[in-house]
Amino acid sequence: MNASGSGNAIGLEVSTSSAKCILCSPTGAVIRSVSIPFDTKTSNTVSQHPGRMMETAIEALRQLVCSGETGKVAIIGLGGTWHSLLLLDSNREALFPISTWADLSASSAAEAIKQDQQVAQRYYHQTGCVVHGMYPAWKLKWIGEQTPEVFRKIALVSTQVGQLFAGLTGTRAISKCMASGSGLLNIHTLDWDPEILALLGMKPEQLEELVEAFHTAPLLPAIAQKVGLPSGIPVTVGCADGALNQVAVSGVAQGVMSFSVGTSGAIRLVQNASLIPEEPSTWCYYLFDQKRLAGAATQGAANCLSWFFKTIGGGDSAGTGRRGENGAAAADGKPNYAAFEKAAAAIKWEEAPYFLPFIYGERCPGWNESRRGGFVGVDATHDQAHLYYAVLEGILFNMYQCYLKLAEVGGVPAEIRVSGGILNSPFWLQMAADIFGKPMLTSGFANDSTVGAAIVALKAAGIIERIEDCLPEIRHTYQPRAEYHRRYQARFAHYLGYYASTAASTV
Repeated sequence: MNASGSGNAIGLEVSTSSAKCILCSPTGAVIRSVSIPFDTKTSNTVSQHPGRMMETAIEALRQLVCSGETGKVAIIGLGGTWHSLLLLDSNREALFPISTWADLSASSAAEAIKQDQQVAQRYYHQTGCVVHGMYPAWKLKWIGEQTPEVFRKIALVSTQVGQLFAGLTGTRAISKCMASGSGLLNIHTLDWDPEILALLGMKPEQLEELVEAFHTAPLLPAIAQKVGLPSGIPVTVGCADGALNQVAVSGVAQGVMSFSVGTSGAIRLVQNASLIPEEPSTWCYYLFDQKRLAGAATQGAANCLSWFFKTIGGGDSAGTGRRGENGAAAADGKPNYAAFEKAAAAIKWEEAPYFLPFIYGERCPGWNESRRGGFVGVDATHDQAHLYYAVLEGILFNMYQCYLKLAEVGGVPAEIRVSGGILNSPFWLQMAADIFGKPMLTSGFANDSTVGAAIVALKAAGIIERIEDCLPEIRHTYQPRAEYHRRYQARFAHYLGYYASTAASTV
């Protein structure tokens, strides 16, 4: 498609829990947005129904277009989660639901590879991906071992966003950015790695064509009619949410760290070359324009909060006087976060218990799928406010572990820009600044990765010349408090002690 040179861009993203759609101006400013949560039939976090995911995404796009004046829409940019896997047969029918990053069913296959340290080390340095059950490469190995009859039916390996791109345009491809999170791409040659494919029993023709993030195909007439847009509008092939988050916070320049807290948590730094430590710890993926994205991610963040409210956060100790349907202090069945935060802010936090956020296993820094977490040091004086506080702190302590590892290889960042659900909690943001001992800068828009999809689209359409031309407005900076940082360092030392003692056991 030829660049249009002017007009607005739409960002359309499918995440673990929802379909999000935004309309952006040529400067990257958000005009309006729509978000539709996936119902339980569509997504259960570890897997997604490909057809229902598509339907929800198209509905989000339709609602955005129908909700007001869009101006000239020049292009649609797509985004999705890293590490998803969708297997299709010769008729392009799904053999399984989409497997997400949260699916660790292939841990046994990854563990077998880890036993050969030389093989695991070589794999890490070829792909930038640690041997871990989250990655599609090891899910393919596990499927081949557990259900060889299904493995033989695989005609095409795709992804969550690959299915969205195909549904909107009728064509199939995968960005090198998205492919770098599969564990199948050689991070140096930027091609499918033949050694890894041979190990898995896969052939190159079973994989989608590799293209750059700015590759587009035209919107199908039937979809255009359904959502109220002209047919033929270019649609980008799609990038990963973590990469798009980096774009949206203007982190494509070196020295800017993105810090996102959603279902999971992640920190990232752009580098001009592959940055892979000798020992597996941080990861390194491809962005675009020969840039690499070094980072670290946790398995638990907002999902730990959801678990807390579902299983522990009942009653009215946070001062609400009401119970939700799931037992959590709530209004209309939803957690009353403001009440819990007010109660947590009032406790003597030095006396709070500790929380190890590994109830869904561990990614960075230990990459231990078997690690388990929970509360440590709970006594009869602790109530829900203490436990809620401990969950918030434990999530950040795990991310601080990741930060220290990444700083070892990538250097201390000049600034940290925050996005995700944490933006809804000034209390949690201030805690992050105090724990990290660094200012936390925010733009005020929680769905930065969806904005990133629109910004990539603006460049693909030729509306902007450089990604850096879209600079987000910094609306607030949370400054660290030296005394609090010192006190958190003492608690972090205790946390590390508990962490070391729970390598493969249940707390």
